[in-house]
Amino acid sequence: MQQVVTEIYIAPFSGSTDYVKLDISEDESINVKYTQKDLTDLSKVFAPYSLSFSIPATPKNRKALLFFGDTDVQKANITGSFPCKIYSDGNLNLTGNFNVEEAKYDNNGMTSIQGSFETDFKSLKERIGEDLISDLATVLTGSTSLQFTPTVARDSIHAKQLLYKELDYVNSGTTSANDIVINYITPLASTSRVWTYSQVEDLNDNISYTANFTGATLSPIETTELKPAISYRALVEMMFKKYDLKVNLPLRNDKLFNEMYVWINGAVSEEKLTNNDVLKFARTFNNTYLQSFALTGYIALEYPTQPSNPIDWLVLDGSTPNKYKTSSYTRNGYDIIKVNIGDKATGTMPAPANFNTTSKYIRINVRLKNFVSQSTNGNITISLRRPNGNKAPADCEEILSSTIAFNDHDNDVFIDVPDTAFNDYTLNYELYPTLEAYILFKADLATWEETQIFTQYMFTEQYTGMLDNYAGVYTQDTISDGNERAVSSGKIDVVASLPKVKVVDFFQSFLKTFNLSIYNPIIDSNELQILSIEDVNEEHKIYAKREVDYTPYVNTDSFTKSVQDKYTKYNFKHATSKYKSNIDYAAGNTLGLEYGQVSEDNGANKKNEYSIATTYTIIPPRTVVNTNLVTYYGFSNEAADEENRYKPINNELVLFVNNGLTFLSSGLQVGFLLAESTVTPLSSYMLMLPWFANTKQSLGFSVLIDDVSGDNTNKDKTESLYQRYYSAQTTRLLNVNSLSHKFDLYLPSSEIYVNPTRGNEPPTGFRLQNDIIIGETRFSVLDANIDITTGKTKLTLLNYITLDDLNNGIVPTEYNYNPTGYDSTQYQIL
Repeated sequence: MQQVVTEIYIAPFSGSTDYVKLDISEDESINVKYTQKDLTDLSKVFAPYSLSFSIPATPKNRKALLFFGDTDVQKANITGSFPCKIYSDGNLNLTGNFNVEEAKYDNNGMTSIQGSFETDFKSLKERIGEDLISDLATVLTGSTSLQFTPTVARDSIHAKQLLYKELDYVNSGTTSANDIVINYITPLASTSRVWTYSQVEDLNDNISYTANFTGATLSPIETTELKPAISYRALVEMMFKKYDLKVNLPLRNDKLFNEMYVWINGAVSEEKLTNNDVLKFARTFNNTYLQSFALTGYIALEYPTQPSNPIDWLVLDGSTPNKYKTSSYTRNGYDIIKVNIGDKATGTMPAPANFNTTSKYIRINVRLKNFVSQSTNGNITISLRRPNGNKAPADCEEILSSTIAFNDHDNDVFIDVPDTAFNDYTLNYELYPTLEAYILFKADLATWEETQIFTQYMFTEQYTGMLDNYAGVYTQDTISDGNERAVSSGKIDVVASLPKVKVVDFFQSFLKTFNLSIYNPIIDSNELQILSIEDVNEEHKIYAKREVDYTPYVNTDSFTKSVQDKYTKYNFKHATSKYKSNIDYAAGNTLGLEYGQVSEDNGANKKNEYSIATTYTIIPPRTVVNTNLVTYYGFSNEAADEENRYKPINNELVLFVNNGLTFLSSGLQVGFLLAESTVTPLSSYMLMLPWFANTKQSLGFSVLIDDVSGDNTNKDKTESLYQRYYSAQTTRLLNVNSLSHKFDLYLPSSEIYVNPTRGNEPPTGFRLQNDIIIGETRFSVLDANIDITTGKTKLTLLNYITLDDLNNGIVPTEYNYNPTGYDSTQYQIL
């Protein structure tokens, strides 16, 4: 038995360069475990780790481990995890963390310390925790907000737009350069209705363009029913950056990967008001002024719908001191409007007789000046919330609210707050009542010049029997800081507005979509290798597999064979979707297969199924009647309150592939609403599909026929995710001649660690992606247990099948369709 010189170095905390070599026992085994991924659990995706081993409790080791076990010693490292490097025969073998597990005592003295080694990736699931993909942008230095106005929507329908770019200058020019480039495109897909098209027929939801917008049945496309989509790769790169992963990902060079987009279909426009909707004042309220007046009994007095210049030449008898006084202040960054009845500080209160001639309420107005709507049937809402200590405004009690349907030019939404709603209200006002409130505001898609906030109340002179008694409206006003205008003009955060999907589910689905494995970092680059089967099989690449003959090291007299795969059927699919087209598709499939789903089995009578399912959704495309316009039904089967409308879905992560600019047939144009009375024609758009026609690659695990155009040329050319990334592997696993082989070996030290190579050739040394030759048989590695102190190794290998075995026992899934009630050309896969 050989003895490999093994050295373990640890540092006191992450980022430290002060490594200390630990004392280790000569007879201690350090078994490092390597295993291929388990796609059902991110924590089981490949990462080398060691079984527990012990080191002597020497003074040097105890000091290096910050006196673990001594509870009276204050620790700088409270996690018990220490940066670690392991060397074999003077060569760096592994980097990661040494985790202290327990200390053993004998006769009241510490004798040994037990711990284990793991790579940084092993703890990734714990690092991610419950994080959501909508939080990924927190790692960026800039904003991911987009003013999604009709003009911006129109431009992103026609061409890919750049929103944000953050370059990786540190790794520039390397395979790990994780530049974050957020492009966006707006798919022509309604989230609420089925579009129709005709320039001669009377159709509901007719989006055909006409220069005359007075047609009763014409209903142009509106920005409010569209959602942009952002580049999928940007989310992957943000994920790597947020969790500090230095990654070699050859998939970055793949055209399909770079043209994938994620729909921003989260609940952006929730009806529930949030803390972001609190109005902020640009200045203090001005002094009370007389805004309008009238002769009692001669002209009826009404509230003006806007603040106006003071009428300073008329003073009504008894109007001062004023009953109501408006001011504002800030709490925890949120502005509060405050209305006092009387002045408690000076003990001043209007005469009781004047209370009888003053309105018993104050009107709080929010007016939008020079308003231009950018959608039809839009609303404006204000809500008054009563402050409660440090409680968030949106969580405070609602006093009153008001909603109006907006119109062009100017809009005034108001709330009349009765005196009885004031704090400390009594019949005689002796406690100086006050009203304090956050004003929460939301408007549908529109633009306007200025947001004016003003209060109003009416006062009438005491009646003397004369006809010249005056009544007046008294006012105080201010304006907002304008932030609410940005939100209502379409401001959305394209990352924060994604569906609430956990990062851990997104990451697992990323791995499942492309059948990616995560291999140990190459020591001299410290890059995690995230590789597909295509990458592993490449030639002259540092990350590719190497064929290694282990025959001289194996004990061929004793080994075992067993059935590797307990599964007789494999099922590949994306998430079960509630989108209308997906439900219709499954209903039209006699086997109940979902869109993009495929399964394989080996014909065994007893079915034991293994399912690989992502959290992603792909939607069957549809055409708008009488056109070649490819669209999607971006809504569920569930009807909304309004006729011919459907409820949107905001909890599914929908993927598209950008297929570039395409044109409507000659003479066809659809209408797009730029403003309330301005419609512009569209004759071209960015074609978004669940496949990439340029490279004939599908986002489905099954091949998706171009059921929109009826062009079946994809039938023999398009590669599905299954064909590209899973077919060869699944065929091996289902074949009865593919068996698990377990061997005992003694590897030389040169195979225990990975030897960095020059150029692009794969390095020597044991790696999971390598093919192993034993005798005349070639194997792939399932798992390995290597004692890095001696080279004693246990390997579990899977033999490759010969050409004669390829068709043995593999039964592809049949695809049968029931066209009853469906257009059979819309529901086809291969």
